[in-house]
Formats: sequence, C-alpha cells, structure tokens
Amino acid sequence: MPRSFQVPPFGFDPALLEEPARILRAGGLVAFPTETVYGLGASAENPDAVARLKKLKQRPEDKPFSYHLASLGQVSEIAGELSPMARALVDRYCPGPLTLVLPGEKGSRTSTVGIRVPAGEIAQKLIELVGSPLYVPSANPSGEAPALRAEDVVGYFGDDVDAVVDGGTVLLKQASTVVRVDGGHYEVLREGIITREMIHQLLDGRLILFVCTGNTCRSPMAEQLFKKHLAARLRKSSDDLNELGYRICSAGILAIHGNRASENAETALRERGCDLSRHISQPVTPELLGEMERVYALGSSHYQILERMVAEIEPTKRPQLCMLGDKGIHDPIGGDIETYRRCADEVEAAVLKILPGG
Repeated sequence: MPRSFQVPPFGFDPALLEEPARILRAGGLVAFPTETVYGLGASAENPDAVARLKKLKQRPEDKPFSYHLASLGQVSEIAGELSPMARALVDRYCPGPLTLVLPGEKGSRTSTVGIRVPAGEIAQKLIELVGSPLYVPSANPSGEAPALRAEDVVGYFGDDVDAVVDGGTVLLKQASTVVRVDGGHYEVLREGIITREMIHQLLDGRLILFVCTGNTCRSPMAEQLFKKHLAARLRKSSDDLNELGYRICSAGILAIHGNRASENAETALRERGCDLSRHISQPVTPELLGEMERVYALGSSHYQILERMVAEIEPTKRPQLCMLGDKGIHDPIGGDIETYRRCADEVEAAVLKILPGG
C-alpha cells in the first residue's frame, strides 16, 4: 500500500505536506486532491519520475502532460508572454478549474504546452513546497471514472504510487475545462464546470455587427447564417441567443432604413434553413458602432469607411473591426439566383471560420 497522509482540505498546517513534497522532489509519484479530481503528481524536472508517470498512465510520447503551478506568477515562466485571449482566460479563471493549451516555445520538443493553476489549497501548497512545477494528470486509468477520493486512487493504482495525500472527497467532482489558445483563435477541447458558453461569452463578445453597402444582401445573409451556426454550436435555438446575451445584427454603409432583403437573398437563405422575410435594413451609425463589441466588414471599401467612423468613437467604446473572409465577400447585387447561391456559399464559409471555438 502507498503511504497515506491525512490533510484537511482547508486551513491546515503546511508541515503536513513536507514529507509528500520530499517524495516528489526525490522522483516519487504522489496522488493528491485538486478542487476538481485527484491527480497523480510527478516533478516535471525529474526525467525518471516523468517516465514512471507516462508508463503508469500509458501516455504516448506525443501527448505531453500539463504543468501544474503553485501561483499565477509562474505562468509566464512556463508559457512566456500570453496572447490577449490567453491572458483574458487566466485573469478570469485562474487559479481554478481551467487548463490552457498554448503554443510551445520554438525549438521545444512539443508543439504545445499545457498549464493549470489549481485552486485547491492542498495542491497549491504542495507544488509550492516542491519548489518546481508538477505534471499532474488525473489519477485514473484511461477510460475509467475520475478518482474523487483517496480510496479511489488506491483502488486504481495500489503500490504503483509512492504516496497519497488524503484530503477527503474533492469539491467539484469533474475534470478541468481544457481550452487550446493559439494567437487569436481558441478551441474548447474538454468542457468542465467552466462551460463552453462561459468561454464564448468571455472571448468572442456577444454584440456583433455585419456591414455591407445596402444591408439587403450580404450582411443580412451573414447575420442569419452566423445566428444559425452559433445556435447549433451552443446546442441552443436561435431564439435563445438573446437570452444568452447575444445581439447579432447587420447594417449598411449606404442603407436606407426600412428596405427588405432582396428576393434572391431570401431564396438562397431559405434553402439553408434561414428566414430573411422579416429583415428590415438600417444604416450604420456611430451610435450603433459604439454599442458593438465586434464589427465585420463585408468588403474592403466598407472596412475603410468603418475604420474612419470607429476612430471618431470614444476609445472605451470602440468595437474591434474585422474583415469577413480574407478579401471580403463578392457583391451579388443584380445577379441571378445562382449568383446569390454562390454568395451565400461564400458567406457561410467565412462565417464558419469566425464562430466561437468548438
């Protein structure tokens, strides 16, 4: 049987963790509770310990472990300078049940690096006492339920671990949410108590505007197709988006208020399960721009005009200005239904690229 150390989950004497920390520094494997599940700890700086951990977890060489850190101050030491998107996640959810997968440093053996700062007092203090980051995968064999108690760990691994810190049953009882961030793009790899919707609302903004010329073809198509695919991604209906805090709309640089969508645009969108019959055009205004978080231009000329308009807005209210598609979307005005169908294809492909991460 592995050695067992009884430690209260809160307000304990740190001296209770001195011996487990010594075992980890010496290359041993120690199971301990985080706020999510029990993990199997090994010193990230001890190659023999890491080799034992990989064998025990049957982890392939191309799937690295995530670093568990004692404090936020260590994040930059492992991950370097964080992108604004990664920084937003760290500021909101760390310490806590979040694992970030970030690009690895150039020249490293792995293309990504995972980091987590657990919120549990036992985990934080133990890592601090070890004096170096730990690798801490969940303490369960692949395909088995996460270990929520010290007894679960012993049942799974027995003498294959050197010690178990028994802090009782974990608080959250589910693994951390895992989010991969690469520059300005992200993907939710595993959903935990921090949900996809919470990540989407933090990173993507919920106030989105699409802008073309007359607001009767391209931008209404983009608005409706974005709503359709966002609702599907969130496993909701389009009608639920407002209740979730999303406001997705469209406008035109030269639009007149009150025009309907073009007939061919309605037909092309109806074929894709979207309804443009109730669309009413509106002009883009500084007031509307100041209410948005992200604005997508449908063409380069629209982008240039919007850039000038945004520059006149109070800095704290300026939205992020982006182009939809690499070079915008071709204007179908005056074309036949096949032209509009091709335009809808182009819009849909561009919209799918800007959807919140999966």
